[in-house]
Amino acid sequence: MKVNVKRIPSDGEQLQGDEPPAIMELESEDIHFTRPISYDFHAQIQNNAILVVGKLRTPVTLRCSRCVKIFDLPLEVEQFVFHQELTGEDFVDLTQNIREDIILELPQRALCRPDCRGLCVECGQDLNEKACHCKSARGDLRWHALDQIKLKR
Repeated sequence: MKVNVKRIPSDGEQLQGDEPPAIMELESEDIHFTRPISYDFHAQIQNNAILVVGKLRTPVTLRCSRCVKIFDLPLEVEQFVFHQELTGEDFVDLTQNIREDIILELPQRALCRPDCRGLCVECGQDLNEKACHCKSARGDLRWHALDQIKLKR
């Protein structure tokens, strides 16, 4: 998204609209941006710099890290801030900063819901839909290999 610096009046300008999801340049099996990124900014020239503040909103399609189902998550950046010294250019590109702020809002572990029970480690049954009849593992499975070590005394 490029802002024409020469067009901004002294009291600032309100900028609203949508950017295509392609500006995210982030497509994987687990993350998809398929709908536009909405922005509501206020741009203002201060001394010899541009200040842009506002909000960003976009839905993102993610894969749950526990049950591997696809779900939509609304992302919001409530405090977008861009400040840059002006060095004679007519346009300032906000695209990289928009992309960065949205990526920072992505969850580290995507969950379709906070109480997602995930998949059974034995049979792969989605435990959110129904319980399986597998013998439940005791203890923390991450330590299972170490629990099998036989130490000599």
